[in-house]
Amino acid sequence: MNAPIVSVSLGLPAIFLWGGLMRNDPGRRIMLHEGDVMVWGGKARLNVHGVEPLPPGNGTYRYNLTFRKAR
Repeated sequence: MNAPIVSVSLGLPAIFLWGGLMRNDPGRRIMLHEGDVMVWGGKARLNVHGVEPLPPGNGTYRYNLTFRKAR
């Protein structure tokens, strides 16, 4: 749990949802663009997080590369 999580966004912009330890905790919406990198660690490593669904039919792509140390 000491190593951070690193998330790299590629392709279409998306809205990253950043919450607390519980799903019903208040959260934030953060706009991600191609090449954006998010890094978090410590106690925040357990925070609820995700990306809002993309609108259908846009004809292009979005990739997310997530790196985390696991045992």
